[in-house]
Amino acid sequence: MTLTTRIPSVTRTEPVATGMAGLAVQSVLMLVRAVMNRRALYQLDEMPDYLLKDVGLTRDDVHSALASDWREDPSVAVSVAAARRRRRIAS
Repeated sequence: MTLTTRIPSVTRTEPVATGMAGLAVQSVLMLVRAVMNRRALYQLDEMPDYLLKDVGLTRDDVHSALASDWREDPSVAVSVAAARRRRRIAS
């Protein structure tokens, strides 16, 4: 059994198109990225607490990120929570 799953990347650094069509495409890509990251957080939620602790998270961090609006990217909240925890431990 492995704990990692390969998730395809949807990130793009260069502009896709210009004008209204470009804005629509970028909005769809951001929504797709948010949905994919939300699915990854559901997989994190299935992990045992000791593995979450290894990556610097608690179950409450994951649950609070998943409680956000479905259009928001929950990975940002989880990253911020882990960074705050790292800073508290380091100081």
